[in-house]
Amino acid sequence: MHPRHNVAKEDPDHNLYKRGEVYWCRYVLGGTEHRVSLRTVNVAAARKERNKLLKAADDRRDGKPIARVHIWEDAVSVFLVNVLDVGKKYSPSTAKRYQVSLRQLGPVLEGTPLEEITTGTVSDYVKARQQEGASVSTIRNDLTAWSMVMSFAASERMVEGNQLRAYEREWLGEDEDALDPPLDAEAAEMVREVSEWSRDMADLMVWLRETGMRLGEALHAMAEDIHPDQLAITLSRGVKGNRRSGKKTRTIQLGRAAALLDRLPRKGRLFARLSIDSAVVSTRYGQWKRQRQAREAKAAKAAGRVEVTLRIFRLHDLRHAFAIASVIDAPNRIVELQKHLGHASVKTTETYTRFLDQHAIRHHSRNAALFGSLPEAPVRTSARAA
Repeated sequence: MHPRHNVAKEDPDHNLYKRGEVYWCRYVLGGTEHRVSLRTVNVAAARKERNKLLKAADDRRDGKPIARVHIWEDAVSVFLVNVLDVGKKYSPSTAKRYQVSLRQLGPVLEGTPLEEITTGTVSDYVKARQQEGASVSTIRNDLTAWSMVMSFAASERMVEGNQLRAYEREWLGEDEDALDPPLDAEAAEMVREVSEWSRDMADLMVWLRETGMRLGEALHAMAEDIHPDQLAITLSRGVKGNRRSGKKTRTIQLGRAAALLDRLPRKGRLFARLSIDSAVVSTRYGQWKRQRQAREAKAAKAAGRVEVTLRIFRLHDLRHAFAIASVIDAPNRIVELQKHLGHASVKTTETYTRFLDQHAIRHHSRNAALFGSLPEAPVRTSARAA
């Protein structure tokens, strides 16, 4: 046994110290003092990690070869080259979805040794995404991509096992459990407040609420795609594809959103003054939300009262609000709503029906005087019938 191990045996907390609640390890190698965070508040886990570090340091002193420590980027690189970029195991849309999730995970896991990824790491990530307002299905997609990378890394002997398998995804619930769209009055009040900051953003919010479009679809919508009667629009850009048919276009009725056309551009993008990148638009809206809450905090402090946490929803929640209003107004038109929203399966659309079954109070909060719902398609008569 190395003499340093005897010291650790006599003093279980040798080389350990705390910064706040987290344990760190301090040791000297080659005349240089090293301080390493052990990323745990548990003393038993800290001792285990401390022993690994000290053994590695001893091996270096003795001239033994050091096993390479693989980090997250190593695993992703190998996964992309050997799995996503080879053969036809996954469809282009599936591969793209995995890549989107990996980009989301990148900043969180950058530089993290694979052996240090635990169920606690996963739990912290899930909580952070939930606080950001990510849907259950989006979080599930991220965890699937993460798990696939870890499993492949394990098969390549870059890590001993896949900790994602130990995380119980059932705890996430279903998408209807996470739905929390604004009531009509809440959406109208938010549009009013946003209009004082950005008329363009307020118009976009009304458009999203009245059409149920995805944010990316609305930002790509062109004036040239509006039908001559101004009652419908054919979406052909920024549209999420149907997995079965492969279609990337659909025509939807505008309903009350047609009233906005008079003040929107007659050529080019309908929302040309906003970025075409949905992430940029969402970020700007997020900045406004934080500034709004900061103003409330300042006002509360000045008035000597308790700060009120303001009810603020995501832009994507306006699509959910449209869908729920449509189910309330026309519960028997679920298939039409599916096609309008661009869902590949009617089961996805039925999420809103299940949500209403659990939150019946929203049946009584519908205010048709503020916003519309799924519009009726115009009845077209043939020349012969006329």
